Amino acid sequence: MSDRDAPIGVFDSGVGGLTVAREIFTLLPRESVLYFGDDGRFPYGPRPAEEVRVFAEQILDLLLDRGVKMVVVACNTVSALALPQLMQRSPVPILGVIEDTARYAAELTCKRKVGVLATPGTVNSGAYPRAFAAIDPAIEVMAIASQPLVNLVENGNSAHPEVRAYAAETVEPFRRFGVDVLVLGCTHYPYLTRLMTELMGAQAVIVDPAVAVSLRLAAELRERNLLSLEGEGRRSFLTSGDPTQFLNVGRQIDPDLNDVQPWRWPNE
Repeated sequence: MSDRDAPIGVFDSGVGGLTVAREIFTLLPRESVLYFGDDGRFPYGPRPAEEVRVFAEQILDLLLDRGVKMVVVACNTVSALALPQLMQRSPVPILGVIEDTARYAAELTCKRKVGVLATPGTVNSGAYPRAFAAIDPAIEVMAIASQPLVNLVENGNSAHPEVRAYAAETVEPFRRFGVDVLVLGCTHYPYLTRLMTELMGAQAVIVDPAVAVSLRLAAELRERNLLSLEGEGRRSFLTSGDPTQFLNVGRQIDPDLNDVQPWRWPNE
C-alpha cells in the first residue's frame, strides 16, 4: 500500500469524534479512515492529565501499527492535554482540534466575545483562551465545562428532555456574557447542534470543530502530497466499548455507520 492509499487515523474518547469523521467523509470521499473510539474508558474529561496522556499514546500506537498516514485527534481533551507528546512520539503528522477551531471561530466573531463549551479537562487546561489570545488578544473567552451533557450524548440520550433543560441552563451564562460565537469544544456536542442553535438563537454562530479540522486536514494532505487520488475510501471502526451501543449512538450522526469491531486492551 502506498502512503496515498493508507488510511487516516481518527480517535476520540467515544462516539463524539464521529462528528469529525463525518466531515472527513464528506469533504474527502476518496480517503480511507480508521476510527477508534475508546468508549470502554470513557469519559476522558474528568480524568487526570497524565492518565489522558497514557491513553492517548496507547491509541496512537494502535493506529500506527495499522499503517495510518496521518492522525486526527478528534478529542478536545486529548488535544488540550497530550498533543505535544503525541507529536513527538509519532512518525506521521498529527492534527488536534483546538488551534484550527480557534482560528475558524476568530474569523466569525464581530463582538470579540466567544463562548467555549467543553469538558472539565479542556476548560482547566486553558487551551482555548491561549489559542484565541495567540490569534487576537482582544477576544474575550468564556469557557464553561459540562461533562453531564457529554455523558448524555455518549449514552445515546441526546434527544432526552433532560438534555434540553440542562443545555438551556448551561448556555445561559454565554447569553448573559453576550457571546456572538459559541464553540462546541467537545466533539460530542455537535450531536446537539440543532438544540444549541435554537437556544442561542440569532445571538451567536455555533462552531463545530469538525468543519475547521476537516478543512485543515485536506490542506495538509495536499501540501504533503498524501491525497488519495482515485477510488472510494474505506471506513473502519473500532471501539473498546460495546460495539452495539457504539453503532446505535453513532448512527444518530452518521446513518451509514456499520461494521463496528470490538477492541480489548491487553491488560483488560
